[in-house]
Amino acid sequence: MCGIVGIAGPGIESRHGDGQGAAQAVRRMAETITHRGPDGEGFYDDGGCAIGIQRLAIVDLEASPPPFASEDGSIRSVVNGEIYNGDELRKDLQGRGHRFTTRVDTEVIPHLYEERGADLVHALHGMFALAVWDKRRRTLLLARDRAGEKPLFYFERDGEIAFASELRALVGLPGAPRGVDPVALRRYLLHGFFPAPLTPFAGIEKLPAGHLLTAGPEGVAVRSYWDLADHFESSQSASRQRSDIAEELDERLARAVERRRKSDVPVGVFLSGGLDSSTVLAYMAEQVGVGVPVFALGHTDAGFDEAGFARETAQFFDADFHQLVLSEADLADGLRRVGEGFDEPLGDASTIPSHLLARFARDRVKVVLSGEGADELFAGYPTYLGHRVAGWYGKLPAAVGRALLGAAAKMLPVKMGNVGPDYLLQMFASAAQRSLIERHSIWFGCLAPERHGELFSDRLNELLADDDPFASARSQLDGREFPDDLARLLYTDFTMYLQDDLLTKVDRATMLASLEARAPFLDHELAEFVAGLPSGLKLSGLTTKAILRRAVRRRLPKSVLSRRKRGFNIPFSRWLLHGLGEQLRERFSPEKVESRGLFSPAGVNRLLDEHLSLEADHRKPLFALLVFDLWCDRFFGDGNTVPLGGDAVPPR
Repeated sequence: MCGIVGIAGPGIESRHGDGQGAAQAVRRMAETITHRGPDGEGFYDDGGCAIGIQRLAIVDLEASPPPFASEDGSIRSVVNGEIYNGDELRKDLQGRGHRFTTRVDTEVIPHLYEERGADLVHALHGMFALAVWDKRRRTLLLARDRAGEKPLFYFERDGEIAFASELRALVGLPGAPRGVDPVALRRYLLHGFFPAPLTPFAGIEKLPAGHLLTAGPEGVAVRSYWDLADHFESSQSASRQRSDIAEELDERLARAVERRRKSDVPVGVFLSGGLDSSTVLAYMAEQVGVGVPVFALGHTDAGFDEAGFARETAQFFDADFHQLVLSEADLADGLRRVGEGFDEPLGDASTIPSHLLARFARDRVKVVLSGEGADELFAGYPTYLGHRVAGWYGKLPAAVGRALLGAAAKMLPVKMGNVGPDYLLQMFASAAQRSLIERHSIWFGCLAPERHGELFSDRLNELLADDDPFASARSQLDGREFPDDLARLLYTDFTMYLQDDLLTKVDRATMLASLEARAPFLDHELAEFVAGLPSGLKLSGLTTKAILRRAVRRRLPKSVLSRRKRGFNIPFSRWLLHGLGEQLRERFSPEKVESRGLFSPAGVNRLLDEHLSLEADHRKPLFALLVFDLWCDRFFGDGNTVPLGGDAVPPR
C-alpha cells in the first residue's frame, strides 16, 4: 500500500519551475501524500518520465522502495496496492528467466509488462493503481484495479500527463486545473460523491475502475479491460442446485480471505457484528486460529452503539476484541480531521467514524480486512426491496400503500433522526413513479434534482441549464444487457456507489492513518461468480443476501444471520439538532454563502431551517454541503470565491 505520483511527456524538464525540472516536481508531489507511505520513498527520472512512490511496507519490510525495474532498466513501475498472487506470478516469471531483488509482491509488474504489455492487468489478483514507464517506446501505462479499491487521478496538458494517488498532489503543479466543475458539483449534490471520471476540478479526472490508460507518441487512450456486466447470470448457474452453489460460494469466500491475510505485519478485522464483517472474521479465525485482532465502534448514544453485537461475535470466535467508544466531542474532532485530510469532498458521514476507527486500529495492526462489496454483490440494501414495492405501489389503495410503507420503515438500518413514516412516505411517493435509475439515484442519493435549482446560484443554474443530472447513472447501463432490474441496480451500485463512495471512504479514512484495508468480497473471481447467479438467489422474497446467508450459516451465530443491516453510522441528524446546527448557521451565513459564488444563501438556509424545525430530514445534503465548504476552505481559502472551470459546460 503506497502513494504514487508521476509526470510524463516530451519536454517535461522545461515546464516545472525554478530550473529544477520534473524530478523535483515529482518529489514535491510525493511530499503531499507521505501519510499513504511513511516507510520509505523512491524516485526515477530519465527526462521523458519522472515517477515517485511513498511506501507503506507490508511485505519484505526491509526491501528498498520502488520504483522497480526490468533487468535492463528500460521498464520502470510504481504501484499503490497489493498483488495477492504475486508469489505465483514470481515463480512463473523466474521460470522464464526473470530475476528479482526483493520479495515485494509489486516487483512482478515490470517483468509482467515485458511478457504481456498492457495485458498484464489480466494476470493480477489484487487491489492496485499502477504506473509503468516504457523508456524504449516512450509510453506510460496507468491501470486501476477492477473494483476501484485504489484511486488514481490524472490530467493532460500540451502532450504531458501527470498522475497521482490523490488530488492534492496534482493541484500544486504549474498550470494544473483549479476551477470547480459545475457538472461534477451537481452530481455530488445528487449522489453524495463524484462519479468517475468526474472530480471536483474541471480538467482533472479519475481513471475509472477496471480501466487502463496509455500515453505515448500516438496520444492518450483510455479503455476498459474488465466489466462486471459481462458476468451477470450465466446459463450454467441457472440449472445448479442451490446447495451446490452455496458450497462453491463457501469455498470461494475462504480462498478470497486467505489471499488477503498474507502479510509480514499484523492483520486485523473491522467488525460491526453484521453479516459481512462477521463472515470475514469467520474465515479468518478458521485459517489463523484464536486471537484475531478485531476493531469495533461504540457510541455514547445508545441508539447507535453496535459494539455489543460486535463483542458477541468476537467472543464466538475467540477474537481479540478492541472497542472505540465515540462521543460528540470525538465526532467533532473526526470532522476536523476529515475536513483537513480528505482531498475530495465525500458526502458520507460514516467517513468520520471510519477514520477514527482506522486511527485506533493502527496502534495495533497495519492491515485490516473489511466487508465492503457484499451489499452490492448479494443485494444487501433495503432500497432493493423498495423498488419491488414501487412496482406494486401504483396499483394499491392509498391506505394499503401507507401501511406497507410503515412496515418497510421498521426495516431501515437506522431510524430517521427528525421524521417518521409520514416523511418516508413523501420520499417514497416522490420518486416511485420515476424510471428505475432516477428512482434509485434519488432514494439512494443525497438531494433530489428538483431542489438543485433553489440551491444553486444564478450563474450555476445558467451553466447547468442543459445538464441531465442523471447522466452519470444512466451511462452505467448504456449498451449493456442485464437479465432483470435487480441486476441493473446491483451493477449500478457496484460501479458507482461502491467505487466512488464506499471504497473512496475506506481508502482515504485508512490511508490517512497509514493503515491498509483489504476487502475479500471484492476478489474479482468471487465477484464474477456471484454476478453470474440468478437474482432470486440474492434477493429472495424479503430476504436480502439469501445465498450468502445459506453459504455461511454453519459458520456464524444465528443472531448474526438474522440481524438487520447496520454500518459505521453516527447520529449526525441529532448532532445537527444539538450543537452543530448553530455552527452551520455561522458557516452558511448569507454573506459567506454569497462570497463563494456557488450557492443561493436562501436555498442553503431553507434546507437548514427545514431540518432544525423537524419538517424534513436533510442530514445528507447538509453534511455534503458542510464537507464541500470545508474542502473549499482548504483549496481556495476561508470564505473566498470559488473559481469555476469554464463559462460553458460540455455535455457528458
